[in-house]
Amino acid sequence: MPVTRSSKVLIGVVTTIGLAVGGIVGAYWWSNIPPKRPPDVSASAVFLWTGHLGLPALKHGTWIECWADTETGVNKCKLTEMDGTSGYEGVFVADTGMALVPQSDLHIDVENTSNRTFWVRFDKLRGAPLVFLQNGVALIPKDAYQEGLSKLKHLRQVQGKGP
Repeated sequence: MPVTRSSKVLIGVVTTIGLAVGGIVGAYWWSNIPPKRPPDVSASAVFLWTGHLGLPALKHGTWIECWADTETGVNKCKLTEMDGTSGYEGVFVADTGMALVPQSDLHIDVENTSNRTFWVRFDKLRGAPLVFLQNGVALIPKDAYQEGLSKLKHLRQVQGKGP
């Protein structure tokens, strides 16, 4: 059966549409995969997305890892930029008053921790998140504890979970 001009046009249109749809699906997939972990970032670190609009775009965000420092009896967290540049590192205090959250409980709730509304600022350039754990505990940067506690209290009042 001979291929007619209209068949060639139809094949071209279908191919173009298929490539466009495939490109859009591929872009969404790529933009939702965390970037490569920098060499100095531990395997337990999670990626906090910044400004995710639901559209395919360049990746923006920060790696965060928290650990129980048993020598000093405190929890510490460290932020690392995508390029491996060290960000804020410091002591984080549990909102429950618990002196040390055990390492086994330091599982970060990525969605809530990524919410920039609940970040505290130390100066114009440096900030850190309230770190929400999957067990409901929140870790607050000690360097901005009062601001963090205020934000957490407001969040819980809005959610109807009391002060």
